[in-house]
Formats: sequence, C-alpha cells, structure tokens
Amino acid sequence: MRGRKGLDVEPSAEPTSIDAIAAALEPLTPAVSRLSSPDGALTLMLSDIAEAGAVAARLGPERWEQLIDDHHLLVERLVAHHDGRVVKFERDGFLASFDSAHGGLYAAVELQRTFAGAGDDGASGALTLRVGLHSGFVIGGNPDELLGRNVVLATRIAAYAKAGEILVSSTLKQYVESDPSFHFEPRGEHHFKGLLGEHTVYAVRWRQ
Repeated sequence: MRGRKGLDVEPSAEPTSIDAIAAALEPLTPAVSRLSSPDGALTLMLSDIAEAGAVAARLGPERWEQLIDDHHLLVERLVAHHDGRVVKFERDGFLASFDSAHGGLYAAVELQRTFAGAGDDGASGALTLRVGLHSGFVIGGNPDELLGRNVVLATRIAAYAKAGEILVSSTLKQYVESDPSFHFEPRGEHHFKGLLGEHTVYAVRWRQ
C-alpha cells in the first residue's frame, strides 16, 4: 500500500517502457566523466503512457504507431522548450535530462496538462501518463549513457507512479520547494529494489 513507512516497492508485474529503459541503462559500464548542472546535479525525468498495452489494443497497430510518433514529437518539443533534452525513447516511454530542477518539473507539469487535454485517437478521451523525476549526480561515458545510483533511483520513482501522477524525490523537492507554483503531497518513505535506505517520495499536484 502507498505511504507506509519502509515499504519495499517493486515495479508492476507487467513490463513497461520505464522498465525497458532501466534495463537498457543499468548494465552499462560507467566511465570517469561526469555530466552535471553548475551546482553538480542533473535532473532526470522518465515517463510512459499508463496502460499502454490496453491503449494499443483499442487503437490497433496503425493508429498506435501514429500515436507513438506524435507522442515522441510533442515530448521532444516540450522538453526542449524547458531547456532539456531527450536522452532515450523506448516505445511509449522516454528518459530526459535537465540542468535545472525547475525546468524539469515545469516540463513534467506541462506534459501532463498537454496530454490530459488531447484525445488519444482524436475522440475517445485523453492519454494518461506516468512521470517520475529525481535530481542528483550522474556519471556518463557520453551524453547518451547516463549511469549511477541516481539514474536507478529516478527509474524506480517513475515505475512507482500511477496513471496521471508526477512523483519526485525529496532531493528534487528541496531544489524547487521555494517556488509557490509547485504543491507537493507526501507519498511516504520506501525501499526500492537495488538501492540502500529509505527514499521519500512526493506527488506534485498539476491539475488546474
């Protein structure tokens, strides 16, 4: 159950695009170079379409592929608008990086609001996304290979998000909590697979 202190959190039993991104990143061998913002932290955002398998089955292969193409295009534009960049697409999911925690969270909010207001097939309602963000030190051999504990934490937070949620780490919250436009709701302290200790997670209210 959500919010119980010390809960061991596992991703959904059904593989998702966030799981695929995590699997692609974790086996890579870290190099010495470091990618970071001026204060030493990079903000990572991971997202995918909630219940993507059901949406794909409802739309059919051709319309689903067009939806994915449109999704990728819009994501790239939104992320770039907030001075970020998409590191990796994986089916309906993606990993993006930002030098600014504020930029990353503003992008997440705009992403949710944009897709909530757009029909998944032009008539049958809106797409629902899952989004997770974390800020921290990241190691990378090149700009497309981001590695380390904080990458793993970002993927775990994103995998824990439910449909329509933006979840963030306590570290990211500390960077942006002075901004009155962001409102946070505690989601408890959790143990994530592959990471030591407890990690506090917050939901960000984004609906206007």
